[in-house]
Amino acid sequence: MSEKSAAPATSLVKALQVLLALADSAEGRGVTDVARALKLPKSAVHRLLVTFREYGFVQQAAGHGRYRLGPSVARLGLRAAEILTPRAVARPYLEALAHEVGETIFLGVLVQEHVLVVDKVEHARVLRISPTLGTMLPLQQTALGKLLLACCVPAEQERLLNRLVAADACPLNARQLFGLRQELMVIAQRGFALSVEEWAADICCFAAPIRDGRGAVVAALALALPRSRMPPPPLHDPFAAASSALPYPTVLPALLATAERISMALP
Repeated sequence: MSEKSAAPATSLVKALQVLLALADSAEGRGVTDVARALKLPKSAVHRLLVTFREYGFVQQAAGHGRYRLGPSVARLGLRAAEILTPRAVARPYLEALAHEVGETIFLGVLVQEHVLVVDKVEHARVLRISPTLGTMLPLQQTALGKLLLACCVPAEQERLLNRLVAADACPLNARQLFGLRQELMVIAQRGFALSVEEWAADICCFAAPIRDGRGAVVAALALALPRSRMPPPPLHDPFAAASSALPYPTVLPALLATAERISMALP
C-alpha cells in the first residue's frame, strides 16, 4: 500500500487531537472539557492523558486536576525551533530590526492552514504586541498569513483557500473569498502584506517574505504594533511626479530590507 493511499491511524489521530486541545490553554483543561470539545468518551480521553503524563507530554496541576502540556512537548518544540533554518539565521536580524524601529518583530512559517510563530523579539516599550512563541495564527486575518498565502504556488494556494472555505470555525463565504483573492494578487505584486485590527483589536502588522537560495518563500517576517502607533496611510498627491518611494516610510523600508538580508543569508 502506498503512503498516499494509507489511511491514518485512528487511535493516533485521537491522541494527537487530545494533545493539541491543551496547546492554547496555559491554565490547563479537565478531562470533561477536552472530551466535550473533541466529542470523545471521557474514559478514552482519560486513558490518553494518563499515558501522556507517564511520558512527560502532559502534566497535571495539583489541586484542580487539570492537564496542561508537559516538558517533553517543550523539549521537542525547542529542538524543532533550533533546527528550523530561517529561525537560526534570522535571529540577529530580528534583534537589529526591533532596535531600529522600536516595535515587536516576528518570524512565522506556514503550518497546514495556519501560521506558526517560531521567533519574536520585543522592544522595551510599555505598550507592545506579544503573542507567545508557538502561537498558531489564522491565514486570512493576519499579515503573516496573507503574505504566505500570496506567495504560495497556485495549486497550493487553491488548496489552502478551499480549506478556509470549508473550515469549521469562521469559514469564508463567497464574497469574503473573492475579496481575499483580490487582496492576495495585490500582495504578490507589491511584495508586502498589511493587516489593521483584523485578527484582534488594536493589533496592526506588516509582513514581508523571506526566500531561500532557490527563491522559494520559506517564512515571513512581520512587524507588529498597536493601533495607536500605526503610521498614517500615505496620501496621494495628484500633482506630484511619479515616485518609487515606499508607503509607511517609518517602518516598511526597514522591514523589507531586513527580510532581504535574511533571504540573502539563507542557503
